[in-house]
Amino acid sequence: MNDEPIMANDATARLIKMYRADFGNRSELILRLFALLVAVPIFVFVAKDWTLAIWLLAYFAQQSLLFYILNPRRRNSPTMRLRHARLAYSLGAVIFHAGLVYMVTSADHIVFVAGCISVVASALYVLNRENPTKDFLWIDTAGFLVVILAILYRIWPGIPNLSSQVLLVVLTSLGLFLLVRAQHMELERQQARRHAERRYAQAQKARALNQFVGGVAHDFNNQITAIMGNLELVELLEDREERAAAMRQCRIAADRAALTVQQLVASSGRTRLSPVDTNCNSFLKDLGPVLTDLLNPEITLEILPAATPLWAKVDRDMLETCLIQLCLNAQDAMQGKGHIEIGVKKVDTLPHGLEAKPETAPPYVSIYVQDAGPGVSDETLNKLPEPFYTTKGVGAGTGLGLSAVSGFAKQSGGALVLDNALPTGLLVTLLLPRVAGE
Repeated sequence: MNDEPIMANDATARLIKMYRADFGNRSELILRLFALLVAVPIFVFVAKDWTLAIWLLAYFAQQSLLFYILNPRRRNSPTMRLRHARLAYSLGAVIFHAGLVYMVTSADHIVFVAGCISVVASALYVLNRENPTKDFLWIDTAGFLVVILAILYRIWPGIPNLSSQVLLVVLTSLGLFLLVRAQHMELERQQARRHAERRYAQAQKARALNQFVGGVAHDFNNQITAIMGNLELVELLEDREERAAAMRQCRIAADRAALTVQQLVASSGRTRLSPVDTNCNSFLKDLGPVLTDLLNPEITLEILPAATPLWAKVDRDMLETCLIQLCLNAQDAMQGKGHIEIGVKKVDTLPHGLEAKPETAPPYVSIYVQDAGPGVSDETLNKLPEPFYTTKGVGAGTGLGLSAVSGFAKQSGGALVLDNALPTGLLVTLLLPRVAGE
């Protein structure tokens, strides 16, 4: 254990690892404590010795203290908590190994055998414990060394000759070395895995940045080229109608550029929103005719309102824009013909699989759009909300639609959930903060 200053982020990470190592596996924790609660009273009853009962109380008190210090919900100084956690764990190691020493030095053969079994079980626990840390390694090693010396002290008088004594010392030293080496190897494996995860995360960030920059450059280049080309035509053309047509094309390209900027802002979650309490059933009912006019005649639209009115606090204009975008995406996925279902549901719990929790806690209003298209692969599903990622051909889409919808959902305090629908198709769900309504 070194005494160099510890950065807060490093201290927090080590606290989390210590918590996971001792309390992260709930089933193992329950089994461990239950075994002690059963075994110790039996030994107390058989040996007529209350020492182990006192030891059990001390051990449970130490575990409670360590859990209190390591509890992730605490917001005290991480550096101070790490120091306290080291002290509490050291105290626990002293208490636990003192109990083992007491058992392996007992004159009662049953207690001695039980102590040896406990030592083996403890070694297996240490080797298989999740996320061991250096804060544990040397403390545990020192504790096992003391216990092994206690066992040697207990059985040494019964060893008949020097060669047997030397063999016993060599074997116990080898066992202790293998225990320490196994722990070090696990730490090295974890460190290598963390480095690999960091490299992968950096590669993903670089890929996303390259995709983002390339998408912006490509999209704006097309729009600026259209504007400049039509402006040149305006200068060259003499016919008034032809010049007016060129100017209209300039305006269309400028509008597309403005839309790209708007979608970029929405993707970043920094759009200026004006959220109001909205009856989602009535909202979808009013939106139905608008969507029917926008979509191809070969598209059948079905709107499923909730059984009771559901209210959400949301910007109505942006919600309408997002739902139109989702329906247009669904139409493209079905190649212009098929069935689109839009519905409203209430959600009282946080859905599984969300990478980031919404800013607001449940309950939510769920507005979903489901198509009957081919769906997408799991790998593609995770990439869909990324800026400028698109499944369409070159020039067929900017790849900002779902990214903007995701940014709007997050800024509204909700989330965007993507999943493949059954039997086919894509299910896109907007989670929005639910309010009591009028």
